[in-house]
Amino acid sequence: MNDLIHAKPIFAFTRRDITEVVVHGIVALKHQGQPLVAEDASSVIVTRSLLKPWQAMATGGYDRTKSFWSMCIASHSGLTTHLESLKELIRETHASESDLVCPRTFPLDAGVSATMRQSGVPASRLHHPCAGKHLLMLAAARKENTAVENYWHEDHPVQKRIQALVGREASEKLTWVTDSCGLPVAAMPVRALMNMYERFALDSSEAASDLKALWLEYPRLVGGARRLDSDIVEIGSRHLIAKEGADGLLAVQTLPIPGEMISGCFVKISSGYNTAHLGIALWCLLSSRNDLNAPLVALRDYLRSRLEEWVPKDQKLQILYRPPT
Repeated sequence: MNDLIHAKPIFAFTRRDITEVVVHGIVALKHQGQPLVAEDASSVIVTRSLLKPWQAMATGGYDRTKSFWSMCIASHSGLTTHLESLKELIRETHASESDLVCPRTFPLDAGVSATMRQSGVPASRLHHPCAGKHLLMLAAARKENTAVENYWHEDHPVQKRIQALVGREASEKLTWVTDSCGLPVAAMPVRALMNMYERFALDSSEAASDLKALWLEYPRLVGGARRLDSDIVEIGSRHLIAKEGADGLLAVQTLPIPGEMISGCFVKISSGYNTAHLGIALWCLLSSRNDLNAPLVALRDYLRSRLEEWVPKDQKLQILYRPPT
């Protein structure tokens, strides 16, 4: 299967045994060093924001001691702290908001967006969730004395470097497409992406270590308030990283602990982005397994504690997911 047309049901909401909502998609769990055992391992997905760690590492130059550098992997919500951090990033890198090609948009945070609209404040490029990685790429282009006006083009040296790194890490055939933010992004099999997250967790290089330190220290800058990926990193006691992607993507990866194997989780729901549906799908995956490491056990229990919030009060949750045998 190479797409989501035939995605399998993960869970349903029912009312007096009448099914009202069914959420389909792909969920997978992979243990360190083991091949991904899942029917959907070869399904090709567009990685969207799940690719940001490698886009940042290929671009380089971030400083783990300064919180605003975490914006280079952020899919930010447009909170005041995000905008302040982006402005610090602009000052530090001498990049320019006027050079950004990401679309003008209102913030992901519904409250901030509503306030802006009611007050007549226009959408801006800095409010785009991917503004941070665009600024990092602009800064790299300026530093290398390459053109800034086409930093987004697939043939630009910055993008070529990203493509080379991702190609090496994925070790699979890739298809490069244009993301909604205007940058090239890779489409690849689920197994390739999960292998990349596993290697990233084990990577002790300075670039990877600095990026993971920023991610763990500033999860709300990487995501935002009421964001599932930020919640997961916060409750993970520095043993979990998590990243949301547009249109219903979520990657979760445990980090090394003495005596424990690391593991990764992947979720893609075909209905698009919905925090509650992502959280329930991940819980369905974890609750079906009896081979979880300590961080994933803690995550499973945390997700269970939020089911009352996520499942409509007048409906019941029916788990449809069955792990591969």
